Amino acid sequence: MNHDQTPSSGDVLAALLGRMWVLNRVASGRVQGGHSPSYYRTLGLLTDSGPRRVGDLAAAVHVSQPGMTKIVKTLEELGAVTRSVDPADSRATLVSITEVGVASLSGRAAQIVENLLPHFAPLSEAERRTLQDAVDILAKHMPGESTHPEEEAR
Repeated sequence: MNHDQTPSSGDVLAALLGRMWVLNRVASGRVQGGHSPSYYRTLGLLTDSGPRRVGDLAAAVHVSQPGMTKIVKTLEELGAVTRSVDPADSRATLVSITEVGVASLSGRAAQIVENLLPHFAPLSEAERRTLQDAVDILAKHMPGESTHPEEEAR
């Protein structure tokens, strides 16, 4: 890329997504054990957006409704989520994350950070600041809320 020319927003976004996919693959490949990625995506979604219906969770996590029902059942058995009656429609149930679920998500995040840290430890102070600036820009311009499980536990 020519660094004398300002890249378009589309070019920057494409490059960012490409690096995020690599980071995600490296992170996922190095953390052993745990549960399926859908398990953690579900917990993350519940952390970010609050209680949701099973069908909404299925659509957001990109699994079938029966698949999400199975994920929620497993999470419920582990104490990571609870189900309650939807106050807007007593025929429906809402799934909510519990403290156990928040702790599970935080633990997974800590494992990922620990495994990726060797790649980031050599960064200069200026490089770390640049990455933090990028995180701040994304937080400012991305739609929806974004919370971190460790902040929720405080």
